[in-house]
Amino acid sequence: MIRWSLPLGWGFTAGRGLPRETTQTVIVSQLRDAIVQLNPGVIDGFDVDAVVEEIVATVNAVEGGLVRANEQVLHLLRGHKEFRDADGAWHALKVIDFEHPTANTLVVSDEVTITVPGKTSRRFDLVYWVNGLPLVVVEVKSPTSKSVWADAAREINNVYATEYPWFFTPNVFAVASDGLKLRFGAVGAPTNLWQPFRSTSDDENLSGQADVHRSVQLLLNPATVLDMLANFALFDTSGGGANKKYLPRYPQMEAAHLIHDRVLEGGSKGLVWHHQGSGKTLLMVFAASLLLADARAESPTIILLSDRTQLVRQTSGVFTSAMGDAYFHQPATSAELRALLADDVRGVISTTVHKFAGAGKNLSTRDNIIVLVDEAHRTQSAKSKSLAGQMRAALPKAKFFGMTGTPIRSLATDTFALFGEEGDPGRVLHRYSVTRSLLDEATVPVMLDPRPVSFEIDDQALQAEFDQFADDFDLDDPDRETLSRKFGRLTSVFANPNRIHAVCQDIVDHYLAGAYRNGLKAQVVAFNRELAVAYTDKINELLAGFEASQVLSEVGKHERITAEVNISVSDSKDEDPAMRPYQLSDNEEEEQKRRFLAADNPLCFLVVTAKLMTGFDAPNEGVLYLDKPLKSHTLFQTITRPNRTWVSPTGFVKTSGVVVDYIGLAEEVQRAVVDPATTGAGKGGGFVTDLSELVAEFRTVFARIEDLFVDVDDLDLAVHGYESVRAINVFLDSNPGSAEVFSKDYRLLARLYPLINTDKRVAKYRDGFALFGSVYTTLFKRSSDEERKERLAELGPMVLEIINAHVHSFSVVASQEETLVLDAQGLTVLKELLALVRPKTDKNGGEDASPPSAAEILDHIKAALDKGVEPRSAKYTALAERIKQLRDRIIQNAQDALDFLSEALRVARAIVNAEKHPDEAVIVLDDDHIGVLTRILHDHAPAGLTITERNLAEEIDQVVRHTLAKAWDNADARNRGARRATAAVFRRYALKPVGEPYDSTVAYIEAHYLVD
Repeated sequence: MIRWSLPLGWGFTAGRGLPRETTQTVIVSQLRDAIVQLNPGVIDGFDVDAVVEEIVATVNAVEGGLVRANEQVLHLLRGHKEFRDADGAWHALKVIDFEHPTANTLVVSDEVTITVPGKTSRRFDLVYWVNGLPLVVVEVKSPTSKSVWADAAREINNVYATEYPWFFTPNVFAVASDGLKLRFGAVGAPTNLWQPFRSTSDDENLSGQADVHRSVQLLLNPATVLDMLANFALFDTSGGGANKKYLPRYPQMEAAHLIHDRVLEGGSKGLVWHHQGSGKTLLMVFAASLLLADARAESPTIILLSDRTQLVRQTSGVFTSAMGDAYFHQPATSAELRALLADDVRGVISTTVHKFAGAGKNLSTRDNIIVLVDEAHRTQSAKSKSLAGQMRAALPKAKFFGMTGTPIRSLATDTFALFGEEGDPGRVLHRYSVTRSLLDEATVPVMLDPRPVSFEIDDQALQAEFDQFADDFDLDDPDRETLSRKFGRLTSVFANPNRIHAVCQDIVDHYLAGAYRNGLKAQVVAFNRELAVAYTDKINELLAGFEASQVLSEVGKHERITAEVNISVSDSKDEDPAMRPYQLSDNEEEEQKRRFLAADNPLCFLVVTAKLMTGFDAPNEGVLYLDKPLKSHTLFQTITRPNRTWVSPTGFVKTSGVVVDYIGLAEEVQRAVVDPATTGAGKGGGFVTDLSELVAEFRTVFARIEDLFVDVDDLDLAVHGYESVRAINVFLDSNPGSAEVFSKDYRLLARLYPLINTDKRVAKYRDGFALFGSVYTTLFKRSSDEERKERLAELGPMVLEIINAHVHSFSVVASQEETLVLDAQGLTVLKELLALVRPKTDKNGGEDASPPSAAEILDHIKAALDKGVEPRSAKYTALAERIKQLRDRIIQNAQDALDFLSEALRVARAIVNAEKHPDEAVIVLDDDHIGVLTRILHDHAPAGLTITERNLAEEIDQVVRHTLAKAWDNADARNRGARRATAAVFRRYALKPVGEPYDSTVAYIEAHYLVD
């Protein structure tokens, strides 16, 4: 790194050769020379040594915490602090030359020691000094050591900055590298906020030492260090929360400069596309700060515009910290906004586009009003009567820059016309693609886990029921069509209580099995407001149950966790009274978000239908359960909710987000997430991956390793003890090249496994994967330094903890509902419709003004079914047909063969029982007598048997294995445990744990108990 730094303008001086005592933070002689050189004509009136002493005292003071001290020192270094000369006059003195970076004294040193009496001495690997001030500290690890860059970052945070905070008050940023990756960040910031520093013009695939070299060239260039100091190191110390320091990601820095340059050049617009979750709001803050600090912009007015009232609430403190309250404005009303603009106010105005309604024309004709529009595709329109049109009429000479993360192909043409400059490539000023965001680890990939909820319907019975019902009420074809349309809609299926229970049970099981154990939280998107409330109630009911409490007890974080709803409820007199209890004030909503974002708070689920699906930044959200059809940019922004990076307080690193899809939106998702930086069709540059694809790849690679070890004698992949590991190692030693083949494939498995480990389809591979991990570990320990370097780079964090966790996976398959029936809500609507369609007859033969009751309707339906009326032809679209089309179109239909499974269970039980009478045995079993059912299905399954029944049989045999393997206190406890485990399996397949095939399953499992 020293060698790479020298061509950039740094001079090298070994740490032990610096003209400083080891107790000193500042190289006083270099600082003194710089002050004299940079302040000609002014410095003669000062006692220079006194000025230097005051600066050193400011550097060494850490009152109020490191962040606040860092802010005060950087304010001084920017030349904003005034000093009093001998005549009593105040002057701002320059400490650094920002216009000519290489005119400063630039020194890079290694092995820089800091010590004070009574403390352990510490030695920084590298320090970059500017005019004697330590602006950058670097900690490096060897590429061949076990330590990685994150370990180096933690040493800076937890050791150096904790023990010697005053050395970091002049710090612009710190750097951590292991020779294979380089990351920079604010001292004290969690490692997930440390970022790479690259260029969007470079090859995306640059990696390893070449990537680190390029990062040094870009980041540690003196011009970049001083640009970061002068313009991009921002603070929020305004109160109301923990003090924060913000540093830019490189795409934010690039885009902010492009906006700044275009404004200075007289340009009027620009469109910025940055992948969702990569920090567009903070980009707007950086761009605004850059413009406000430049005298050439002539004191501009920066309008931060959104269609959400909370756009920069989380970063408003940046402006008040930097400029004071007088330069930051959040108008509460349209009239207040108009007054600010009419009064020619300067600084930052944070507002929503809605407040421009009725603003009129030429409210302000200044040309140095810059409007930065967040999510520019949503409310911006060229129509003069639109809110955006009224805003542009009010500010006819303003400059407009739009920020979006929505795929370009989904953007309306208005977005290009309003913001896109024709001369920009693709009419986009700056791009930060999906793939770059993932490679930079600025966001994490999103795994799409399809879990379609199918349902069974007796078409003929339903049609007969409906036809008889219509006949009884003498409904004509238009009336029948009205009812058919009303109940053939999606809501009829979604509101079914059985479906609500099945989906919510799956949500709770899936969450407790994976995301909860890692401290992550969840969001649920329901079809409408009523269902959002119903889902919340059902989830809370399930979370209070025995099985959930067992998981909570096992994890040991909470005694109880909860779900809360967040829906839009208006103050209108027409608002549904049932919704009013769920109305939240602004303060209540902010408090709810705060609790959701707090790792230790028991609020783990937020259930929504429209709110919080866009613009809600929750890094600790690990999974989103999607049970609502969405399209285009709304779908895109919704599924990006879990793509933020996060590190838990216990050190768990979030490597991916999950979208569990109950609707079957895979194709729509792929249409929504096409990466705009790519040409032609694509799948989002790896942003969204179907879990099925990863499972298939895992199986393929696993099979390759199995094939490699086919000649290993007596190898049992279900046993990963010493003998199995030894047998494989003997084989690898005796077959040249096989170890390299195995290592390559295992590293691929290790990268896939954390993404799919909760999927039921990989459960049977866990033992084999653990065995392969043990083998790999032995190879890794004895490998050469060069091999270790390569494997560290590819493998990343070891996944042994994940392997040992044995997280169980759950899935919704086919809900085995009987004939679809109208629930209470549906009957209420039907009652209202019938009142309009056909009055009933009173006792005297006349028309009764009162409509039929729900009970009467049910009686008619039951009577129709009892008669067994055959369906008859009709000219209208039948209710049953509508629902059948709905099922076929949106929800996958799962056929089953449970009768065959029940018969197979009876045969399997007989086979196991036959072991008590060896002379009558009909089949030779394995020694453990386990797997009979699976074998029967394998050998004798009918042609129509699906993978569902095969998986169910496999899980039943797993219950047998676990029941026999566990030590039980007594037979009653064993029986209860077996029944509980069997019931859990059946619930996962939406089968009732009563009757057949449940009874046969329990009998089959119990038959194993008597086998010695």
